[in-house]
Amino acid sequence: MPFTVRNGVQLYYDASGQGTPVLYHTGGGGDGRMWSLAGYTQATSGCRNIVMDHRGHGRSDAPSSLEDHELGEYVADLFAVLDDAGVERSVVIGYSGGARISTAAAAAHPDRFLALACIGYVPSDTDEGGLELAAEVRRIGMRKLMEEYAAVESEVPPAWLIDNLATTTSEMFVLCLEARRSTNNWDCLAQITAPVLLVSGTEESSISDLDAAIERIARCQGMRLDGYGHLQTFWHAEVTAPLIVDFLRSQVPNFSG
Repeated sequence: MPFTVRNGVQLYYDASGQGTPVLYHTGGGGDGRMWSLAGYTQATSGCRNIVMDHRGHGRSDAPSSLEDHELGEYVADLFAVLDDAGVERSVVIGYSGGARISTAAAAAHPDRFLALACIGYVPSDTDEGGLELAAEVRRIGMRKLMEEYAAVESEVPPAWLIDNLATTTSEMFVLCLEARRSTNNWDCLAQITAPVLLVSGTEESSISDLDAAIERIARCQGMRLDGYGHLQTFWHAEVTAPLIVDFLRSQVPNFSG
């Protein structure tokens, strides 16, 4: 079980396989197991898959101060994992909050990215943080929030997804949300030089937001999954993963997936 430590915070990750490095980054809830449970790592089985539990999730440490959950800390953790794995440049695939973190990382150090695929996240100039949602999480708890997310989608998600998302404590999710108050990715998007794919459901983002993000990122493509909500976009890996693999084959020389 490989760990790396950055500024006293122990970060767990798993690296397996050979070929093009692909780092998987989870969102505000859940841990790295969700990628294999959904089928994503199987879709890139020809690659060197690196799956991390970011701070506050899974087997990584869970620091309790708000400052420990600022976007810059999450970004630095991503590169600490890559450095410990001996990877100079990588494909990065992120879901939800993990895609937001990965986008910021791709802007901060564009030379470290071969490509970026974002699932369930479309950058927007109106992203003002998650204080209202944080208050709701404190009131009802993480599992109840995930169940409410599931209830508004057109299909019942698999039980493993809700169980995995709910392993993250309410407090860790709240800190993720509250730390967003002073950061917005919009202004840094033009600094991304790697090819980017944004995959979102029609029930979770607007056409105008997707079009605006595509226009702002130099090498960006967008895919909209008809009728899908935020959870469906992720757990329907039989739909989403092939889109990502096809994109990577077209954009990353000698992609081994």
